[in-house]
Formats: sequence, structure tokens, C-alpha cells
Amino acid sequence: MIASVVNPALKCDPFNILPAELGLNIARYLDAKSMCRAAQVSKRWRRLINTDERAWKNLLERDEYDLPEGELEQAVRQGWGWQQPGEDGYEQDLSPVHESYNWSDEEEASASNLMRAAKRKSLSKFSGSKKSRPRVSKIAKLVKEVPLWKKIMSGAKGPTGHANAAFHAVPDAQIGLDSLRGMHLYKSLYQRHHFVRKAWMSEESKPQHLAFRAHHRHVVTCLLFDSDKILTGSDDTKINVYDTKTGALRTRLEGHEGGVWALQYDGDTLVSGSTDRSVRVWDIKSGKLLQVFQGHTSTVRCLVILKPVQIGTEDDGTPILMPKEPLIITGSRDSTLRVWKLPLPTDRGIFQAGPPVDDTDNPYFLRTLSGHHSSVRAIAAHGDTLVSGSYDCTVRVWKISTGDLLHRLQGHTQKVYSVVLDHDRNRCISGSMDNLVKVWDLGTGSCLFNLEGHTSLVGLLDLSHDRLVSAAADSTLRIWDPENGNCKATLSAHTGAITCFQHDGVKVISGSDRTLKMWNVKTGECVRDLLTELSGVWQVRFDERRCVAAVQRNNLTYIEVLDFGASRDGVPAHQCGRRMVVNGYGKEIEDPDVVPGVAPGEAETEAA
Repeated sequence: MIASVVNPALKCDPFNILPAELGLNIARYLDAKSMCRAAQVSKRWRRLINTDERAWKNLLERDEYDLPEGELEQAVRQGWGWQQPGEDGYEQDLSPVHESYNWSDEEEASASNLMRAAKRKSLSKFSGSKKSRPRVSKIAKLVKEVPLWKKIMSGAKGPTGHANAAFHAVPDAQIGLDSLRGMHLYKSLYQRHHFVRKAWMSEESKPQHLAFRAHHRHVVTCLLFDSDKILTGSDDTKINVYDTKTGALRTRLEGHEGGVWALQYDGDTLVSGSTDRSVRVWDIKSGKLLQVFQGHTSTVRCLVILKPVQIGTEDDGTPILMPKEPLIITGSRDSTLRVWKLPLPTDRGIFQAGPPVDDTDNPYFLRTLSGHHSSVRAIAAHGDTLVSGSYDCTVRVWKISTGDLLHRLQGHTQKVYSVVLDHDRNRCISGSMDNLVKVWDLGTGSCLFNLEGHTSLVGLLDLSHDRLVSAAADSTLRIWDPENGNCKATLSAHTGAITCFQHDGVKVISGSDRTLKMWNVKTGECVRDLLTELSGVWQVRFDERRCVAAVQRNNLTYIEVLDFGASRDGVPAHQCGRRMVVNGYGKEIEDPDVVPGVAPGEAETEAA
């Protein structure tokens, strides 16, 4: 009796009872799986859920999917928002074949600047009657017409505006059933990134595998990359820039007289530190050396580029940003740290040939931080706080804006090799040769936790996605809860010291001895071997789509790129799962590791 009354009352359609805006606001609390299920209830629900661009954008951010530069515009231009490719399909290019527009952002900016400059010139030159002024439209004819969707895109204020641009970019998408067709731009982006992440964790998935020679037989000391370029620094004194997609060598930055041991970049500005004791600033695109800073008296072992971030709010609501301007902070084996302004590409070049008599001769130099008694091995910075770890067994905390020493953290009995900042909790963490990981309170300078378990040097630490991971020479990695110091998992499968690793909220990728392994960060289980039969692993980095590793094979140095999103770009299955070796021009060559009768030295010459 009761059920006959209650059950019909529960069977209500919230989108019918409530205003559509309120119903969609409730739907925004759902996760992606629930959103997809809701879209299957009816055609009306499907239309409302799929076209709620803001909800899907929020899900992208909530699940920590990062859109590579240019991907949103590509999705708009190619009509991804009309498509439902599923897990085994890929996003097709539906852009109209008659559309001639294919400008880069730089070309478009140049065209816009030309139009504005021409208009100013015409108005200033012909200041008389309107009849005497040439029509700006005549000049506009010299510039290609920008499509309507591009104009909408440039003025879009949010996800709904982007979807509107996508609708106009491909207004007549002949794909799927007419009754089910509808624009769902951000859902298509979410699906793409979801399937790429799923491919990482599937043992059956086969990434596209690109490999190319680098730095001959030398050690790769630094590795950085994004979706456009790969940067490597080596003990051969050189910095190489490669194309991420093809492996082609774009440029080689030469000038250091010693091995490169520190590398960071921001935009097209690259900063390097070397055993030649200099700090150099480069333009990545042109390969031009912009600055040479001297002052350290030994190897520059570590550096960071520190950008302004909000650390508080004034009484009137004005955000407090620190540092006031972008900085370069360097740590050296001479036991000091130095703070410099990060020059703009257009700033005056300073090229110091040797240690300056007066540091103020360099207008970019700000201050020296002295206090350590041995080599500075690792640094971490955020806002106005800098943490340095040294071979003198101490960790020091500095106020960057003044150079004041805030705390001298003592407790380690051996050299400190790694430090990270936990600015959310106002803590820092250090790893040492004494096998310990220590968590420190930045407010009081006291040691909060000793994280015990490693049996050898803790040389690497990484804190992200609310997980602390440590790697040691005892062949293990450990995952810790940074809040209370509890060990969540021990990753044991390597047989040698861990030389490199990185982690996110899903996986840990680590290199050691002869393999590169991937682990499930939640369970601690080894998911798969990404690379095997190696002579060594120097460096590894990954983003949402690619894993890039610097390794040795048969005593030759290679950069190996594993692309788990290649299938979403339409790369055929037969091109995935096999190691494709390319030369310096990005052209495939014979793999010297599998071709009989080819000596490693001969292969090296061919690959170069």
C-alpha cells in the first residue's frame, strides 16, 4: 500500500519539475560516469546533459585533465564537438575543405597588428576631410579574411562561447544520426582525455614508440618537454632541442664550456647552469644566447625559475603577489645560492666572461644567500620562500625578498640530496643519505615526522596530487601520506638504485638498472614495463599523453618517446607497439639494435 503511493512520487523528472537552469546546476555535482548514464535516460536528457558545456569543463578540471596548448582551438576547428568516436575510434577533421584559413597564432597576430598600424597611419597622414582619407577596407584586402568562427573564438568568455565558435566552424556536420546530432564540445574533449588516461593503465594498449639518438654516448643530465619540444642537457656541454612529434633535431645550443647540470624554461626563455660556473639564458626558438651570468665559483648544480603567485590578500582585497617579478634562483657547489631577475627576451644582454669584481655590474643580480658550509644539492621555492638542501647535512629556509635566513633545520646526519616544498601545509620535506625522509614545519622550524623504511640514500622526492613519493638507492619507492607521514605503499620490483621517477594522481613511472616501470599509485602494483633491455635510465618525464625517457642501449644514448594518445590522432594500429628509430631529420632509419652486421659506431654516425 505504502509502496504504491511512494514509488510513483519518486518517479519524477527533475528537468520537468524544475527550471532547466536549476536541473543542470544539480547535474553539475555528478561525476562523469553518472553524467553519461543520465544522458541515456531520454533524448531530452541526452541533449541537456551533453550540451551543458560548463559542466563538462568543470569535470575536465575536477579530474585534472590538462588541455595542451592549441588543442581547444583544434577541437573547435575540426568539429570534434559533433563526434562520438568511442574508445576505439578517433577524432576526425571535419573542417570544410573550402576553408583556406590555416594561420598560426603568430601570423594572425601579425595580420591584426598590420591592420591597426595601417589604420593609425592613414588617420594621422590624412587628418583633413573624410573624403581625403583612404579606406581602410582597401588595406584589409591585402590580409586574408578571418573566418567567423575565429572571431567568435577570440571573443568567447567561456565554454558556451567556445561551443558557439565550434558550431560556426563546422555548421553542417554530416556525421551520425540526425536525431542524435548535437554540439557537445567539452564532452568530446573529456572523452578524448579519459580514453588516453585509460590507455596508460591498460596492459593491452600499445603506444606509438619513437626513438632517436642523442648526445652520442654521454649522460643526459636534464630532460624537459611539452607537446611541442623536448629539451635535453648533457655532460657533453650541449643543450639539444627536438620536435616532440617527429624526434627531429631542431637546434643545438652551444656555449657552455662544461657539462650542463641544471635546466629550466618558461615560454621560449631557457635558463641553464653548468660545471663551467656560469648561468646562461637562451631563446629556444632562435637558439640565440641572450645572457651569460657569472658569480658562482663552482658548478651550478640546481636552479629554478620562480614566477609570481598570490600568497595573500590586502585589507582592500588586492592580491599579494610574490615574488614581485620573475626570478632565477641558482644553487652551487660553492655552498651559496644566488638570486637574479629573469630577463625578458628584449632586455639588454649581459655577457660576463668571468667572476665579476662587483656583483652590481650585472643589473639582473639581486643577492647572494650564504650560510651553507658545503655544496647546495637541491632547492625548492614558492612565493617568498626558498628551501635549500646541502651536503652539510642541513636544510635552510630563506625569505627570498630580503635574503634573510628564517630557519636552519638540523637533524639529518648525512648529506641532504632532495627537498620539496609543501606550501599548502606550510611544510618542507627533505631526503638524505642517512636513509631518512624528514617533514619540517616552516613556521617553527621543528621536525614533524621522520619517515623511516628506506635502507639507503633517499636521492629523489616528489610531492603532487596530495601524495609524497620517495625513491632511494635501495631499489624501492615509497608512497606517503603528506598529512600524517603514513606509508601507503612500497614499490618493489626494481633491482638497482632508482635513478629517476615522476608521479601524478594515477601512476608512478620510475627508471632503474635495465627497465622503466609504471605503477598504480593507488594500489602500489606494477602495471607494466614501459622499456626493457636497457643499459641504464638517465631521466624520465611524462605528461597526460606522452612519456619521454633518456636511456642507454648498448652504451649509446637514446631519447625514447611513448605516445599513448597517438591512436586518438588516427595513427593506424600497425604503427603502434613497435620501436621506430628516426634520424636527426625525423625520418625512420634501420634500428641498429636489431639489424645484424651494423656496428654501434656505424649506427651512431648514421643517426647523427
